[in-house]
Amino acid sequence: MIRTFLVIASALAVLLGGATAASAADDPPFCKGVKKPCVVGGDAGTTWVNTSAAGKAQAKAVAARVLKNATAAHRRYHAPEWVDIWVIKKGACWRRYGNVPSDASRACTYKHVKRKFS
Repeated sequence: MIRTFLVIASALAVLLGGATAASAADDPPFCKGVKKPCVVGGDAGTTWVNTSAAGKAQAKAVAARVLKNATAAHRRYHAPEWVDIWVIKKGACWRRYGNVPSDASRACTYKHVKRKFS
C-alpha cells in the first residue's frame, strides 16, 4: 500500500514538475504575428531576431511588428535590455545570414533596428 502511494506520488510529481518547467522555459513571443521564417537568439541582455521579407514595405511592417512584440516581452519579463532586429531579403541572403547572429551585408538587409529598453 505504501509502495503504491509512493509510485503514484512520484508519477504526479514528475508530471507536475515537467509541466511547470515547460511553461517556464517558453521564449518570449518575438515572432508572434510574423510570417515564417523568424529566428530568435541571444540572452536576457541582448536578443537578436532575424526575419525575412519580400520587399521594403513588408520589411518595414515586419520590423515594426517584431519591435512591438519585443517591447511587450520587455514589459512582461523585464528582458531583454537590447534587441537587434534584422529583416533580411529572401533567397540566397536568407540562406547565408538567416540563422546566425552576424551582421548581414547591406545588400542583403532591408531593415536593421537596434533598440535599448530602459
